[in-house]
Amino acid sequence: MRSHNTMHLGGTSTCETGNVPVRGPKLRLLLALAAVMLTNAAANAEHPIPEAQRWATITHPANPFYPPPLGSQYPYPPGRVDYEYQISRTETTASEWLEFVRACAPYVSASEAESTVFTSTSIVLNQVSPGVFEYQLRLPELAERPVTMGWRFAARYCNWLHNNRGSAREAFEHGVYETSTFGGTSQSGFTDQRVRSPGATYFIPTIDEWVKAVYWDSEQSHPEIGEQGYWLYPDSSNTPLIAGPPGVGQTSAGGWTAFALPVASYPDVQSPWGLWDASGGAREWLETAVIDSSDRMFSRYVKGSFTGSGNLSVNDHIDQLLASSPIVTTGLRIARIVPTPSAALVFGLFGIAGAGCRSRRQML
Repeated sequence: MRSHNTMHLGGTSTCETGNVPVRGPKLRLLLALAAVMLTNAAANAEHPIPEAQRWATITHPANPFYPPPLGSQYPYPPGRVDYEYQISRTETTASEWLEFVRACAPYVSASEAESTVFTSTSIVLNQVSPGVFEYQLRLPELAERPVTMGWRFAARYCNWLHNNRGSAREAFEHGVYETSTFGGTSQSGFTDQRVRSPGATYFIPTIDEWVKAVYWDSEQSHPEIGEQGYWLYPDSSNTPLIAGPPGVGQTSAGGWTAFALPVASYPDVQSPWGLWDASGGAREWLETAVIDSSDRMFSRYVKGSFTGSGNLSVNDHIDQLLASSPIVTTGLRIARIVPTPSAALVFGLFGIAGAGCRSRRQML
């Protein structure tokens, strides 16, 4: 395996680069330089969605629960949310994750530095000059494709955004999910913080937040969805999605391809609130923990079918994955509080999202 330099979360580490050991300050300098060096592909990649339209504002607090039997696959009737919030219309992309990886690199352990739980399968650590390593996209065309990661790094990503993309260790470890709680096994029960901290500004969505944003329609004038207002499929319909390429099908799930497409490749396939790729793309991590009868947390829920999967059942499907799982087929669609004018500086780099539209039909 390629040698590399990194810093442990609990201290410093020394690794060999060629025959020259890289230590302490020099190591931090190299990684700091890497954090500000963008590859040409990442620098030139333009997100297909204007920043102001990247967020959907989910209104109508205290909406109905997902009624049975539609909600029978869930641990409880989901979908009711008693507050307004925003959720990203697209999944987190490789170019967005690359920025985080470069910023967080000084604080990961040697074993994590090249693990796909941290880097995803889209990002690699390359030697760009003798003794200098840089995280780069594996291929330029991956920039706007959904990225996958471990749940605990998804939590660190939310911490980083919450802390205005700060560069200090604390920006990655505190604020939304306390990384000091991360530990345990599926046998003993995970000790990870179960829910976001009070005052969190960015966070991993819960089952309720995800289900409401993907299936619930505030415009309940459609007889086919009844008074509860829930569609069966994430395109505001009760008709199964058609698997196939853009222009022919409606989703990259269904097994017709094994390669992820750029986000929003099916521009007309949206949830009632304007979310793309709730079917296809990547499965998505949820904050909601799976709790056993002894009140132990042993995994997190994930939602949505993914590119190449053969599952296109009603509501796609819900699944469970270990928060510490080394299998990273799961991506992230982040949520956040609704910004106020006074929060403009906090949200500036990530977009204030003035569009925050109520419904897919109002966006097209």
